[in-house]
Amino acid sequence: MSDLDAYLSKHFLKSGEMAASCQLSEEAFRNLVYDRLIPGPSYVVTETSRLKSYVFGDMPAGYAQDGEYFHPATAAWVKRAQAVIAEVGRERAYEVLKQQFELNFQAALAAANESTWRMADSFADDGAVMEEGMRRRLDSVWTHFLQGTFGLCVANPVSEQDIARKEVLQEKLTALSANGARTDFAPDEVPAMLELIEAFAQSAMPFSPVEFPMSSRKRLVDDLSARLVTIRED
Repeated sequence: MSDLDAYLSKHFLKSGEMAASCQLSEEAFRNLVYDRLIPGPSYVVTETSRLKSYVFGDMPAGYAQDGEYFHPATAAWVKRAQAVIAEVGRERAYEVLKQQFELNFQAALAAANESTWRMADSFADDGAVMEEGMRRRLDSVWTHFLQGTFGLCVANPVSEQDIARKEVLQEKLTALSANGARTDFAPDEVPAMLELIEAFAQSAMPFSPVEFPMSSRKRLVDDLSARLVTIRED
């Protein structure tokens, strides 16, 4: 088994397995994806041994098994989608699910703006929502959600609160570390930075071995924390 196969089998379910875990036929499950009522696969391994994702694009997959790979937490969103379909019908379900997601995500961002990191593009100094900036955030996040992006980068990719937490922690860490490139930390900055890195690491996925060298996890967790520990020990 290749390293990529081992990673995918540990953290993801192929489409048939995902459907079975939701007690659905594979056709019914795929129809939910097609109608954009649930997130799509985070990874697709093609028959020509290519790994595809919305974030990293098309990359060599070695000898990984072909198929569509979904984060197991997708099952929780399937239940939510089924409940909304039962309540408002399939035609209105997309609109309702999107609205619920956006309301929950915006509330989570507002809390993080007060407690974790100032998002000047989306909130005024008094905490009021800046509509244009917020709209850009919501549109981007919803698109990534449906494309399965958060399945590959967020530990709980169907929780609006957990997605917002990971995104805000990454923004804060990126800003304070110059996207992982900063080297001039004072020793008294190190403990808080290491605490922030640990919080971000807990909120994020490990990333596949194919993507890891280019990932935020390598840049903002492994590489940055190693540099900070060296500063602390000097």
